[in-house]
Amino acid sequence: MSFSFYIYTILIMGVALVTSSVALVVWLMTRRRDAIISAIGFLAYMLDLSVIFFDEYNRMKYDYAVSFEMPLQHPGTRCLLGIVIIGCLFAWTILRLRDKLTIKRLAIVLVPLAIVQFLLVPRPSLASTMQQYLFWLSRDLCNIACLGYVYWRYRHMTNKAERLDLERSKTFFKIACVLAVLVIVEDTYMILLCRPDMSNPLVGTFLWYLSERNISENVLMIVAAAQLFKQFAHMLRIYAKHPRADEDVATERRDSQEDLASRIVIFSDRNSLSNREQEVLSLVLRGLDAQNIASELVISPGTVKAHLHRIYVKSNVKTRDELIEAFWRS
Repeated sequence: MSFSFYIYTILIMGVALVTSSVALVVWLMTRRRDAIISAIGFLAYMLDLSVIFFDEYNRMKYDYAVSFEMPLQHPGTRCLLGIVIIGCLFAWTILRLRDKLTIKRLAIVLVPLAIVQFLLVPRPSLASTMQQYLFWLSRDLCNIACLGYVYWRYRHMTNKAERLDLERSKTFFKIACVLAVLVIVEDTYMILLCRPDMSNPLVGTFLWYLSERNISENVLMIVAAAQLFKQFAHMLRIYAKHPRADEDVATERRDSQEDLASRIVIFSDRNSLSNREQEVLSLVLRGLDAQNIASELVISPGTVKAHLHRIYVKSNVKTRDELIEAFWRS
């Protein structure tokens, strides 16, 4: 049984590490702040899991028991990693909403969280089941707060393009909301309600290992990783076809928060492009010529050229290269 949980933990750590690595590659290519924040956040989550993994190994090696009434192992490290994870989540949320990310905004969230975490962390001189619960609940509620902020901002958005951009992530948002609630439910049950029958070694051992993890939180992390991979795939494809040769453009775009699809929506809204013109623009950015665009959209090459001409006029450019440059500079 312990071997199965170890394999499970290693797989979850692997997902977090791979996601962090991919996000780092995207950051090196694009200098997007959301990418480097994602890389740091997933790396911190992987390190948090690794602390659990090695603690469990030591417990099995030296055969000592553990319960939620005991102090938390490595309290300082666990607090710091938790604050980094929540900080990255909040920062990524701000960038995804295209709000301005500042040190002051981060401090407003992280300073109170840090105080609460260090006050509640179960230490050798102060530990109880309720304190364990409140310590983890403070982190869980931060997930809910981020999702609540996204919903509030969406309801108050006046920019049509930004609303359309967020609506593309509606499914992910709903799944994240359900999983965030399940994280709290699972912690509540495992810490406050679950009292395993220790006379049954099989059940006791299973619940002991299960209590060290929050399966709902792990699934939430995997869902977030899948969402990021979907977002990064668009960027990697477009950069492969249109690598930026001039450093000034790369520097100008270091604060970009949108993936390709959302940038197309915003660019089209700004230049009053029709739905069909937006489709043509998307295919131009993928590197297709007029003939291939015609085949993709099942229209004639002449119609494609007419759409391109209108796009050029609306975007105030004269050629395909100027259009691509204007798009990435916008």
